[in-house]
Amino acid sequence: MKKILVLVFCIYALTGCKSTPPVNPNTGPEVTVVIPELFSPDPDIANDSLTISIDVNHPARIKDWNIQIQRRFGGQAAQQRQAAEGAEPRQSTEGGEQRQRGQRGPFFEASGTGRPPAEWKWNGISSSRAGEMVQSATDYNFVLSVTDVFDNNTVFEGIISVGILVRREGDIYRMIVPSIQFLAESSDLTQVSEEDRRANSRVLRLIANALGRFPDYRITVEGHANPTAAAGSTARNNSEARLTTLSEARARAVVNFLVENHNLASNRFGVVGIGTKRTVTEEFDDDEENWKNRRVEFILQR
Repeated sequence: MKKILVLVFCIYALTGCKSTPPVNPNTGPEVTVVIPELFSPDPDIANDSLTISIDVNHPARIKDWNIQIQRRFGGQAAQQRQAAEGAEPRQSTEGGEQRQRGQRGPFFEASGTGRPPAEWKWNGISSSRAGEMVQSATDYNFVLSVTDVFDNNTVFEGIISVGILVRREGDIYRMIVPSIQFLAESSDLTQVSEEDRRANSRVLRLIANALGRFPDYRITVEGHANPTAAAGSTARNNSEARLTTLSEARARAVVNFLVENHNLASNRFGVVGIGTKRTVTEEFDDDEENWKNRRVEFILQR
């Protein structure tokens, strides 16, 4: 018996104790990501979060991962506004999609070593912009990069679609929507491209569904504008009066669409043009920020 044990030990010493070196698969990890159809965090609930499922199948050890989230820029209407306001055109990617190319970095970024979590949670708050939350009815690019120990890499790209965020403010509710597309100097929802018309229809449907949760509330719809041109610029006719009139006309166009297409009673609505009196960012010439000034707000009160 001892001789057998000695023989087994010798064989193990010669062969078994030598660990097999890892083999480079020469291919990136297989990554499967499931993003919920709609992300509607409640602004009044701390850390109300989105859960994204991540599965990584790979024979080699995973070294690290990185997630970046950035707002998707709009279609023709956004580009036409930038041109009218003198903004530099953004670099296009495949399919004509406009992507963020600014210096601020992504809206949100997270990374880690080893495999990414099987269930990754995000509360919709920026990691780089002083706690700013995602905007209502706005799409965000989700990019996950996974790298193994041989530096084989896989990048998954998807879209996080945000629903309508309804915030309680004392006795009222407020919905802020910066994603309805109009051409520059226009309040006509039908003048935009087919792509923007589809996007607007989807956003307005989400708004109608949200308003349907408050059948007994009156609704004031405010139009807001961005003072992109320099103050006092007569060449661009960027007067406060003109922008107030334009913002009111856009708010009225939104109300008319909701009444005509979603059976909401017209007597529930009031329309106000705010123009540039209540901007949410003062970086008027920075297209990474000023898009939040061009918005429609819904104030609900009994």
